[in-house]
Amino acid sequence: MRHACLASLLLLAPPALAQDGTFQILKGGKPVGRIEVSRTEAGGRAVYRMISRSSIVVLWTHDVRSDLSTVYEGDRVTRCHSTYHVDDELRDSSFMYTVGGRPLCYVHPGQVFVGRTDNPWTIARMYYEEPVGQDSIFVESVLRDCPLRAVGDGRYILTMPDKGTNHYTYRDGVLHEVLVDRTLFNLLFRRT
Repeated sequence: MRHACLASLLLLAPPALAQDGTFQILKGGKPVGRIEVSRTEAGGRAVYRMISRSSIVVLWTHDVRSDLSTVYEGDRVTRCHSTYHVDDELRDSSFMYTVGGRPLCYVHPGQVFVGRTDNPWTIARMYYEEPVGQDSIFVESVLRDCPLRAVGDGRYILTMPDKGTNHYTYRDGVLHEVLVDRTLFNLLFRRT
């Protein structure tokens, strides 16, 4: 009886948002690393975290690490930070925090500006929810909105400032794959 009640509740419950998880990083169809995604919620505050580690060959083997943290207070992004290391060298970083409601932004190696935080959609959030009806995403690494285009059932293309694109594929509202299309190479992130 208990199992029947539980099954009924699961069938009647609204679709759940994607859960914390792992994405395998593939290059040329071969695994080269992993991305761990997590979300913690408490008291109207949500903290998203994405940590990746990979070993990628471009002329020779490079150890690549990235770390992204995005904080929401209600529906507004109030803080985010990202770093991208190749071997032991910091290649890119960004940091945004709000003071008096104004987002102060820094993008390595020296861009400082007052940004905007009126877009509630970020890269981190896309790992947990399908961006139905959205036409732009606040990209934490550049601290700016970038155009998003729906191209079919559960498929979206995000165009980055360098004209590279990220192709997102959702099934039943859950992110399953991200194809990162860049000039020198492509990477595929696949949910495990």
